[in-house]
Amino acid sequence: MELNRIVVVGGGVAGLAAAATLSGRAREVVLVERHPAPALPPQAGLPHAMLVSGALVLNELFPDLQRRLLDRGAAPAGPDPTRVACHWAAAGAVRRELRFPAPGVARALCSRELIQQEVRAAVEQLPNVRFEHDTVTGALVRDGAVHGVTLRSGPAVAADLVVDAGGRDGGVPLGGHVPEPPTSTVGVDIRYTAFLVERRPEDLDGAVLAAVQHTPAVPRMGIALPMEGHRWQVGFGAFFGQAGPTDPDDVRAYAAGLADPVLATLLDRPFLDRPRRYTFRAGQRRHWDRLPRPVPGYVAVGDSVASFNPIYGQGMSSALLQVRELGRLVARHGAGRALAVAAPKAIATVVDAPWRISTGADFMYEQTVGPRPRGQALVNGYVARVLRAAAVDDRVNLAFTSVSHLLAPPAALFAPPVLARVLRHRPAPAAPTRRPVRPVSTR
Repeated sequence: MELNRIVVVGGGVAGLAAAATLSGRAREVVLVERHPAPALPPQAGLPHAMLVSGALVLNELFPDLQRRLLDRGAAPAGPDPTRVACHWAAAGAVRRELRFPAPGVARALCSRELIQQEVRAAVEQLPNVRFEHDTVTGALVRDGAVHGVTLRSGPAVAADLVVDAGGRDGGVPLGGHVPEPPTSTVGVDIRYTAFLVERRPEDLDGAVLAAVQHTPAVPRMGIALPMEGHRWQVGFGAFFGQAGPTDPDDVRAYAAGLADPVLATLLDRPFLDRPRRYTFRAGQRRHWDRLPRPVPGYVAVGDSVASFNPIYGQGMSSALLQVRELGRLVARHGAGRALAVAAPKAIATVVDAPWRISTGADFMYEQTVGPRPRGQALVNGYVARVLRAAAVDDRVNLAFTSVSHLLAPPAALFAPPVLARVLRHRPAPAAPTRRPVRPVSTR
């Protein structure tokens, strides 16, 4: 069933992918974005890497995207897509490589800005996608269904379907016509600080990336990811309002005070840009699937459904998986009541895994605010054992990477073959607790 017009609100990764996915389901797709291109979110200055699940969706939509990213200087993940050399410190152990199932696509590592530039360029080539640079001021609602949007600077745009990819607070003001969905929040108040530095071939003993995860004793983390232009994106995140420093000497000391000091070796060189800061107060999930009655003509995707703690790198890929599922449902149901019933439930199922992964890890700390899942401490203790086993066992490594890249559900970590291997590895003695480095005020 081909629709007449679909309006997509939001020009970020979710909105661009939605426009491309749905361009084959309608005569016209109108993408409305209020910000100049690329429409980058506030956290765009932090280190970014696309998970394999998201890269696969983008490859389905734009088969030459990875090649174009590499042509523009993105860093390759290595010659073997099933093994990525790394220095990944977690739970008192260090993984030297990440094991992946055969993904069928060469991954390019780069900034979020470059990804969005190339995705937008590809969407602009689609003949039935039209861009509108404007602000959506409301929805056209009649008989409980959405029939289009109103714009600040132009006439209203009628549509068979409105896809809201407008961000955490939504891009389509629905007013009193549609009730607000129930919302879950998990408060962590993480302060991020990010830097760009030169990337050299000998860095990290040849590892493609490095990560130091937060621990119960050290509620701070760090990551280094390659990007275009032979640069490292280096970022730190500290829970509960403890912002990291920006002075070079203090930054090196701060990096050395993490659970593993490896990132300090990258910070003995000049910063290539001003340090970037970003504060993430709380994870938020809007339960559109729990509305008392469906809303025909309207579907939310991406951050309009769930915004995750950026520390886990799931936002873009979760949004892409949601959009892929929406495309399948529009092909099956069109844009009527059947879609309004099916889409929020299917999207909620997609969101379940990354939400459980991110919020579960956040509940490592008593200070985390929100409804604590029953038995979460036991789950987190088991996951710590998984991480230690993954450092020495390829099967466990593959299972954990598959789950964290949204290629497998969290239950895969409890499958009997994985469980047996995890339990076979005795927990290592606890590493000496590092004395936290006192954050330096930059006010």
